[in-house]
Amino acid sequence: MNIGDISKLNCTGCCACVNICPKNAIKIVTDDEGFYVPRVNEKLCVDCGKCYSACPSNENAYVDESLSGYLVRLKDKIKLKKSASGGAFFGIASFMIESYGALVAGAAITEDLSVKHIIVESRDDLAKLQNSKYVQSYVGNVYQQIRNALDRGRTVLFSGTPCQIAGLYAVIPLKKRERLYTVDLVCHGVPSPAILKRQIDFDSKSKQGRVVDFRFRYKNPKAEGNISFFMMVMIMARGFPLVRRVSQDVYLNLFMQGLDFRECCYNCKYANLKRIADFTIGDCDSRDFYPHFYPGESNSILLINSKRADSLWKDISKQFDFTALDVPREAEYNHQLKHPFKRPKQRDGIYEDLLNNEWLAVKNKYSIPQNRMDRYKLLILLNTPAWVKSIFAKIKRR
Repeated sequence: MNIGDISKLNCTGCCACVNICPKNAIKIVTDDEGFYVPRVNEKLCVDCGKCYSACPSNENAYVDESLSGYLVRLKDKIKLKKSASGGAFFGIASFMIESYGALVAGAAITEDLSVKHIIVESRDDLAKLQNSKYVQSYVGNVYQQIRNALDRGRTVLFSGTPCQIAGLYAVIPLKKRERLYTVDLVCHGVPSPAILKRQIDFDSKSKQGRVVDFRFRYKNPKAEGNISFFMMVMIMARGFPLVRRVSQDVYLNLFMQGLDFRECCYNCKYANLKRIADFTIGDCDSRDFYPHFYPGESNSILLINSKRADSLWKDISKQFDFTALDVPREAEYNHQLKHPFKRPKQRDGIYEDLLNNEWLAVKNKYSIPQNRMDRYKLLILLNTPAWVKSIFAKIKRR
């Protein structure tokens, strides 16, 4: 048997099979919904079965029950502004680079505006890996690069979705993981990269030229606080960015409703408190229970899942302001720490709409229109210094 025998409902597109094949007989292609899937070249395949036996969908990967958790906020205010919420990833990664000279692997937006895993080794380059990317990243041969780095004696920190970490563990034997550390995300599910590309291609036809970058979350760089807004921000070649609220953006609107996730996401075996990585990071959904800890700001949860992660926490914690997290209560509010996203009935056939119809028709069906006034309002509000907002608030109260 080979990886071709893995059901579409089970394949996560983690790329473990590509990295472990001794004959380079497997390549990653996209299926009819635009998701990454493996394709076996039968002429090169020798039926060794390594890809099938290594596939994380065939077995339960090594997991640890979360030992403890914290609500965290990065002390570095400049780097905090570039983080989606409380800067948990940057705090861990910068510590690993400075203390262990570690290589850090994570998802980045590349020059062609696709999201791929890359490896960096400097604190300055961590900016490429910061901020949320609500799309499946392409791992490629990064697992094999990590294995080679570990063989050379390097320390490596890998961040990604739980299924990607399961893929990494499939390629890196347990005996070689002494210097490998992992961070998984509280993942809700991943939409197809093909949908994001369609939206970017459509927006690139505007009078402002092509899209050169994008963000799914935004923090006002001029505000005193660190509130993170869920919205689509398309950075254009010239002029102001395109800024849309969730309901006004096809991609984010579908994502927030879970209407376009990969099929395996609705049956995710990692969506619970038995975490696969050393650390788990994500937004705090039970934040109202911590009124003493930077209320009204976007803070992160950081779960400590292994004994070695616990031993690092004493030093890593110096990067943060933090308070103890009630982990079971967080799981009650943050449902992906308890169970997978429930598959909506509307998921049936939705990709026939999204990939085959004109994008204007897709926009009209899956989002609400944005008028020019609202766009200007968003641009002003999201870039207005805090002291100006306070003046307007005082005038409004009079």
